Amino acid sequence: MYNDFVKMGIVGAGKIGAFHAKNAVLYSPAKVVAVADVNLAAAENLAKEVGAKNVYPSYEELLKVPEVDAVIVSLPNNLHYDVIVKSIERGKHVFCEKPLCISSRECEDVLRRVKASGLKLQVGFNRRFDPSYEKAKRLIDEGFVGKIVDVHSNTFDPEPHAGWEAREELSGGIFFTSGTHDFDLLRWLVGGEVKRVYAETRGVFGRDQSVVCMLRFDNGVLGTVKAYEACPYGHDVRTEVVGEKAAIRIEQPTATFTKVFERSSVSSDYPYWFIERFRESYVREIQEFVKCIVEDVEPKVTALDGLMSVKIAEAARSSLRDGRVVEV
Repeated sequence: MYNDFVKMGIVGAGKIGAFHAKNAVLYSPAKVVAVADVNLAAAENLAKEVGAKNVYPSYEELLKVPEVDAVIVSLPNNLHYDVIVKSIERGKHVFCEKPLCISSRECEDVLRRVKASGLKLQVGFNRRFDPSYEKAKRLIDEGFVGKIVDVHSNTFDPEPHAGWEAREELSGGIFFTSGTHDFDLLRWLVGGEVKRVYAETRGVFGRDQSVVCMLRFDNGVLGTVKAYEACPYGHDVRTEVVGEKAAIRIEQPTATFTKVFERSSVSSDYPYWFIERFRESYVREIQEFVKCIVEDVEPKVTALDGLMSVKIAEAARSSLRDGRVVEV
């Protein structure tokens, strides 16, 4: 069936949708054949860039195209569920940007539908495909750190959420837009599930909010996740795993190897935004998605992973609202 190319439809022609489309065309055995966006001009521009012949103002029209094998969904978070369900009904494989949905109920329904359909669904937790995180996971699985005691992950962004992302009813809020990346990473690295969550916050979402979450895993590991949407020096993603034998820290301290020496200071470049820091991982996650379709294997990041990260995000949001520890 896929002796030539996996034929892709792009649902959402914004910045990240365009990035995924170009990566699919440049770095994988995939061909973008259709683009859909309510902003038809954006869809047309992207279609020209990636050589797609079909452009639509709605995803429903795109899903009717028989030659589309799979779709990449890059829409506001609250729209993911409807697009995924209708894509599965049309027999399309799905790559969906994180979070999978903005409620665990929706995620559970997606998981049931994926299992029943036999189709592939991959969630866009790209950090799992970053070489540094892959190395950390390998060392942990080989027993290098010993029994894990404590873990930490943070996502600090240089600019506040804007547009639809700054509207909590559309994005889910900071635990969904930022925190789900960290929740997923720690689940993956620890190899366990979060059972309890407690969260605190300061600032205002869409302006300067910062949050901290305390996590307890079912295997006794303690964890913390921090997010901040107005970091003054750039995009800072750091993860630390502390074990009884050793510890691992994953971070990119500078964007280049250049240091500037002045009389009063020494300075270096810092990654300003997530695409700069994780460019390779975005390429590799799309390659993985296409490979899973061609070879008929399960994606490394599944609907179940999407569900569990959303459950943690929901618990964190409830903890923040009620001021108490919440069971997941």
